[in-house]
Amino acid sequence: MEKFRKVLLVDDDDIVNSINTVIIKHARFADEVEAINNVPNAIDFLSRTKNSENKPDIIFLDLNMPGLDGWDFMDEFEKLKMNGATKVIMLTSSISAKDEERAAASKQITAFISKPLSPELLESIYDSHLVNN
Repeated sequence: MEKFRKVLLVDDDDIVNSINTVIIKHARFADEVEAINNVPNAIDFLSRTKNSENKPDIIFLDLNMPGLDGWDFMDEFEKLKMNGATKVIMLTSSISAKDEERAAASKQITAFISKPLSPELLESIYDSHLVNN
């Protein structure tokens, strides 16, 4: 599997972020992993890095977070106009068909994936959603 330069994890659960960081690094999916546990800080990070080499290639976004949630993130992300340079993958525990339909209808969301992340799931995401996209 080819490596990405940088992945951003946006999830309010620090333990999940730590586990996903280890999984991503162990699978050699990305050189760097940045984990941010709330939407405002994630949007601030992207605002500062969107025109630099430090911007992420992939964002794994949790949907259900306190305060601003994944949909709020997507509203702000769209305003950044990153023009497809960064792929957003919803990595969530949501089993709502409505959430999945909304994600499928979004041009900004590459995939809607159920937690937990695993090396096998990373490979599947890569093969199904990231190669030649």
